[in-house]
Amino acid sequence: MSYNSIRTLTGTCERCHSTLQAVAELLILSCDARPIRTDTVSSKSTFAQITERIVANTKTINTLMKSVINYVHMITTKSVEICEGLTELTSTVVTFMELCSHISYICAISFKDCCQAIPGLVDRYSISLAGLEIKLSCNRLKKTRVDDLSPQLIIDLCSNISKHISVLTNICKSADEKVRDEGTRDQFKLCVKSVTCAAGCLIASIKTYKSHPNTRHHSRFINFCDPVSTTAQALVSFATEEDFIGKEAVLTPEARDIQKSVLAACMSVVSACIQLCRTIRELSYDLMTSHHKDKLRMCVDNVDRSSVQIRDILQRYHGGDPGELPRPSPTPADNNCDNSISTKGAQSPPRHLANLFRHEFSDQGKSPDSPPHEKFAQLLREQSPLAGSGDRNPPSGQENSGHLEGYPSDRGASDRGGSPEEMNIPGSPSSETSGHSAASR
Repeated sequence: MSYNSIRTLTGTCERCHSTLQAVAELLILSCDARPIRTDTVSSKSTFAQITERIVANTKTINTLMKSVINYVHMITTKSVEICEGLTELTSTVVTFMELCSHISYICAISFKDCCQAIPGLVDRYSISLAGLEIKLSCNRLKKTRVDDLSPQLIIDLCSNISKHISVLTNICKSADEKVRDEGTRDQFKLCVKSVTCAAGCLIASIKTYKSHPNTRHHSRFINFCDPVSTTAQALVSFATEEDFIGKEAVLTPEARDIQKSVLAACMSVVSACIQLCRTIRELSYDLMTSHHKDKLRMCVDNVDRSSVQIRDILQRYHGGDPGELPRPSPTPADNNCDNSISTKGAQSPPRHLANLFRHEFSDQGKSPDSPPHEKFAQLLREQSPLAGSGDRNPPSGQENSGHLEGYPSDRGASDRGGSPEEMNIPGSPSSETSGHSAASR
């Protein structure tokens, strides 16, 4: 396999790994009891519909993983197919995490004496994901070699940055209209202005590089990547303060146990996919050994086992009745613990059912404050990043487990879009008359 193919394959593995790890930290490891508000999850979806989508996603994940593994045995000639398969697998797993997080919230708040989350001025997941996409796209622009910086890649990365800046702008403008404090309102406006101005400079420098590609113009747009990423992260940090993101659902211990059971099974699937990315990255430098074959086999086994596990949890919870869960009624902003929002009331799942979940999934912790799948959380935070280690071979004596290991935190992302010449940065002078797109995940 050529050096260029190796570099492309390892870069894809790192980006996919970083995507899965970042979204898992936002949705799974945080154990945040909030509904998901994205294009993936419709507010009108029934419990049965979401369950069916989760089951369908597990089947798709299994199929894609087996397909990628088949190509891995021909890694020297199938590197392009492996990259495409990993990218599609990552997208499917992100959707799977969003669905699992949402349905775990629905299951939890349906218990008696549980209180649904109160939405705030800002949706925490949506704005955090937009900031993450901007950061990773800027990092990819910085790290891509000049020889690999094709016009199409530049267009894709610029489109992704522009789209998610629109998301940040729309979310902050909506919050700005509802804020009463004048100082806070001005802060939102200044944050948006700083991001759009920095992004405007970046896009302008990229246009110059496209017209006259040379080292000086390349260095110019590289220098503007950091300001865009930094201002976007500052905006996200400000917008996700407790005063703006509402209140998390108040759950009883039994409800928290079931929520963690769903999230833990979901994390098992995610960890298997991350382990697959890590193993393929190792194989881009090493020859296939029995150690690698065992890792690949364990990835498939973990997905199979966890898919059955999460399906059983949802079926037992719902008692085999695929009807729609009653919808909680809105609660006052100053109190998110109203008995009227206990959607099943006296018919909430009996205590022995919660005890059953606690018994079968005791490894995930019983304290309402402990994160799900603590082994994965510990490994995420303790292992050194793979990209920064400089080790091309796996460390000797490494245990062959299917659990999550450390990995770099940055990745690239590319979405199809128009050329940079056709793009306007929301809030910049050139786009004041054109309005803002409502791009949203």
